[in-house]
Amino acid sequence: MEIKETASKYQTVYDELKREIVSGRLAPGEKMPSELKLMERYDFSRQTIRKALEELTKDGYIHKVQGSGSFVKSPHAGGKNAKTVIFIALFAQHYFFSQYIAGVEKVLKENGYALNISFSNNRPEDEARCLQEAMEKGCAGILLIPARSACIYSNLHLYKKIKQLRIPCITMGGQLPYAGLPCVIMNDFEGGKMAAEYLIDKGHTRIACIMNRTEGSGSMRYAGYQAALCGAGIREEDGWARWYEYESFQEFLEQERLVEDCLSKVTAVFCFNDEMALGIMGILEKRGVRVPEDVSVIGYDDSYMCMFGAKKLTSVRQEPLKLGERAARNLLGLIKNPNGDADAFFEPEVVERETVRDLNG
Repeated sequence: MEIKETASKYQTVYDELKREIVSGRLAPGEKMPSELKLMERYDFSRQTIRKALEELTKDGYIHKVQGSGSFVKSPHAGGKNAKTVIFIALFAQHYFFSQYIAGVEKVLKENGYALNISFSNNRPEDEARCLQEAMEKGCAGILLIPARSACIYSNLHLYKKIKQLRIPCITMGGQLPYAGLPCVIMNDFEGGKMAAEYLIDKGHTRIACIMNRTEGSGSMRYAGYQAALCGAGIREEDGWARWYEYESFQEFLEQERLVEDCLSKVTAVFCFNDEMALGIMGILEKRGVRVPEDVSVIGYDDSYMCMFGAKKLTSVRQEPLKLGERAARNLLGLIKNPNGDADAFFEPEVVERETVRDLNG
């Protein structure tokens, strides 16, 4: 009889506090009343109050911070989505992101987690919707490839809210320094530097650089390109650099006079990715310019696209599959250690690529 009474008491505390959390009266991130205050409110023993808090923690409604007390987590963190990871990617059809997804899915499946994928289409407003849904529906954690990562401020308030709610979250492909979220990224600065140095070693001193202006990785690759030129004593001239956006990729290539004006000034071209490199090679071929005999072209990603056509594409190798696996493992580490300091556990990681793959011979 005493056992039933104790169970009934802690269940009463559990149910009332749960209602306050779900209704929003206890807001996400808010500190829970202390055990002493709850004992006074309900006139129950510390053991009963502690049992109720332990159950709320186990079900994902609150989390404990050593030395600070308990805090409200997401009101939907427990339940059916407790073993689901939300992956917010940019595009469904892009060759690079499909490999990210394959790496993530492999690790999550091995560890008994389900993967729910949504796409922002590189639009901050769509990313905001995906993030809101992830917070409202609840999940074990979030993997995010930030939309327009060179312009990170649009959804900064949501990134900070995710951190406040202590929802495990790792970004991929782009670092969000002001959000304080851990990330797994490629070393795009070194990759850009490597690509430019490769062309310089081939004897080129006039090198164009065509980059994606909305992606943080594009900015870093361009910075690496500039560093290589500076290190070789080469002064970048006006018109060598050209910028485009994912959404205007085809329109950029169709501006042939603008592109040809850039290409006519150089003997080599470093492109943001393999897709752009193949597009540039097509323009050069239409002009009767031989690759690599007249103009050298280097891409980025070492994707299957490198094997298209009679002339194979030289490219800097990335490992999106391994990056996806690493990000998933790190996220599982955060999920299993929710009270840890994520920034201390997972500093931004660099997955080093191998050397330039030369398919031109």
